[in-house]
Amino acid sequence: MDKVRIKLNSTKGIEQILVLNYADRMKIIDLEREDEKVKSVLFGKKNNLGVRQALNCDVLMAFLTNREFGWPENVIKLMDGNQIIGGDVVDPVKLQEYQDHSGYCVFGNIVVELDKLAKKDPSADPICMVVNPKPFPYIDHIPGVSDALMASPSRFTDEYLRMRSQSKGKKGCIGTFLLGFNINSHLFLNHAECASVRGIV
Repeated sequence: MDKVRIKLNSTKGIEQILVLNYADRMKIIDLEREDEKVKSVLFGKKNNLGVRQALNCDVLMAFLTNREFGWPENVIKLMDGNQIIGGDVVDPVKLQEYQDHSGYCVFGNIVVELDKLAKKDPSADPICMVVNPKPFPYIDHIPGVSDALMASPSRFTDEYLRMRSQSKGKKGCIGTFLLGFNINSHLFLNHAECASVRGIV
């Protein structure tokens, strides 16, 4: 775990790191379930695949970021059945181009294709906001670490992580992410440490 912490601490834009325990994991599960029950007025139901996958990993951590962190792109997809009708855009220049185009509607950093939205069958299932995980290659080279991924949590989990880190209200921290990865105890250099990690998650 020391190598993971060292790498995270040296990654540009990461302000603070949390190693989450079993109680944290259970709390996050409850918070994400609560969030998915609250349907978005604009986008209907939610499905946070990223958080689900992170929660299924051997180790669950979280980190808080500042503006220097490379924000992941193409995380959110708005789905009408099997068809993508929108998604997130990080680049401010591209976002402005969409705002200036009559064929798109922009909500924050979410861009929706109006022609696809107009063709939606009113009797069909509501639009689903799918939040996908992103690979986290920064720690994949560490012996014993595999399948590292990062996930964008709900606003409920975001608030919990900020409270847990005692950073709530700090202006420097602009985002929170969950980090999940699996471990191979035979490759971990410190087997005692590996055992303790499995014990807390």
